Amino acid sequence: MYIRALHKALLILILLLAFPLSANAANHCVIIQYHHISEKTPAVTSVTPAQFDAHLKYLSDNDFNVLPLQDVVTQLQNHIELPDKCISLSVDDAYESVYTTAYPRLKKYGWHLTTFVNTEAVDEQRKPYMTWSQMREMAKDGFSFENHSHSHEHLIRQDKNESHDDWQQRVAAEILTAQNRLTSELGISPTLFAHPYGEFNPEIVAMIKQFGLTGFGQQSGPVWPDANKGALPRFPMAANYANLPGFITKVNSLAMPVSQALPEDPLLAIDNHQPELLLQFVPGSFRKDNIQCFVNGSKNVSMSWIDTYTLSVKPNFDLPAGRSRTNCTMPSNQKGRFHWYSHNWIKRHTDGSWYQEY
Repeated sequence: MYIRALHKALLILILLLAFPLSANAANHCVIIQYHHISEKTPAVTSVTPAQFDAHLKYLSDNDFNVLPLQDVVTQLQNHIELPDKCISLSVDDAYESVYTTAYPRLKKYGWHLTTFVNTEAVDEQRKPYMTWSQMREMAKDGFSFENHSHSHEHLIRQDKNESHDDWQQRVAAEILTAQNRLTSELGISPTLFAHPYGEFNPEIVAMIKQFGLTGFGQQSGPVWPDANKGALPRFPMAANYANLPGFITKVNSLAMPVSQALPEDPLLAIDNHQPELLLQFVPGSFRKDNIQCFVNGSKNVSMSWIDTYTLSVKPNFDLPAGRSRTNCTMPSNQKGRFHWYSHNWIKRHTDGSWYQEY
């Protein structure tokens, strides 16, 4: 315990020396999320090796600060200013293309990658997942592996014949089993957790915090000190969303100055078809006429100010079953850079049944 505490204190000191408070600090960081880096996997969760190469080259050519994800979290937790043009790279599910494609490319740049592992698939040696041996090789080169649950189920879904207590125990077992498997195979104690499918609710967020974990979702936007440490945002990269112009916009984005967003629970009541999002802004950090919001990419939304600092955003159409998203952007005073905030919605069918995965 003493050695771990000393290591953490030294890390904080190093970060303070490396990134002192300055006019160039922006106190935010963009976290990128990948799945497959391959031309042979489903496009909806893949970037091609050529796209990945273009991403890395852009970051290198434009002097981005590519930080390990754990360092970003440590700086947020300890109120240490993050550098401008801060980027962190993550990948979910531990697919084999992480080892065959991403790993050798990132080693050439000397950059770090955090892989969130759903351990059951690795234990069962399913294809196309990495092996524990490959992960141990990567870990020796400083690459990190963190918790993505054991079976990668939709953790928010309570079965029809399952009590609330049984659901809580099952979710806890999913998290702790993965934690134990990662410790057993890699000799690590994970401190980060990526919610499967980017789905979470306040109970799961509270649970991972109780286990000492910082959580990550799949909603877009940079992280910053006021972001929810149980479900920090990341920009998913796949298919058309991974093209270079879009990538450039996202990695140059700034945190939206939102101090609170309601509701905290993205899961909608059965009869709530047009959910209202309330965003409370930090005073003096925005102009009302510059904020634009979209729901599932549509501008067909109602926006109104509840008071001086609280914006109401509501779609003028019924959301479909499944996952939906409200995105809000605002131009910054830096050319070509936008503030960005995203909020996920999860909706069941009107009979209470869950949507099919797509």
